Amino acid sequence: MPIKTHACVSITCDVCDEPYAPEGYPVHFANTAEARGLARFYGWLVTGDGQVICHEADIAHQTAMDGLLPPEPVTQVPGQIAIDGQVAE
Repeated sequence: MPIKTHACVSITCDVCDEPYAPEGYPVHFANTAEARGLARFYGWLVTGDGQVICHEADIAHQTAMDGLLPPEPVTQVPGQIAIDGQVAE
C-alpha cells in the first residue's frame, strides 16, 4: 500500500485559533468553497476577504465582528441646527 500526499483545507477561527472540530477532531475539506459553505451553515462568520470567526460569544469575538461593521452614518445635514445649537458645516 503506497503512502500518498493529499492537499486539504481546514477551518480555524481568526480570533481564538480554534479549529472547526464538531466531534473533537478537525474536519478536512476538499476545497475552500466547501469549507466556507459548511462554516456558514454551522453559524461561523465567513467574510468576503477570507476571515473566519467562530460562534463563540465572548468580548474578543464580538470586538472582531464589530470591527467588520461600517462606520456609523452621519445623520446631520450641512446647514442643519443640532440639538446643542451648533450649525453643521
